[in-house]
Amino acid sequence: MDISDLQHFLEQTDKADITRVFDNLMKGSRNHLRAFVGQMELLGETYLAQYLTPDEIDAIVDSPREIGAY
Repeated sequence: MDISDLQHFLEQTDKADITRVFDNLMKGSRNHLRAFVGQMELLGETYLAQYLTPDEIDAIVDSPREIGAY
């Protein structure tokens, strides 16, 4: 849900400082999603997309861990 909300808020601003904060928050949220889905898979469970599409989830999970910028 955080990623979906942040995507929406990013569309609402053109301020560089706010965009940088939202971009970093999205990186953290994508990292959390990767970790969460990975742990579920270790337990034999499957994550079902709720706020993002399954394709968006797969793209995030299949991409490398991200580091925020200052």
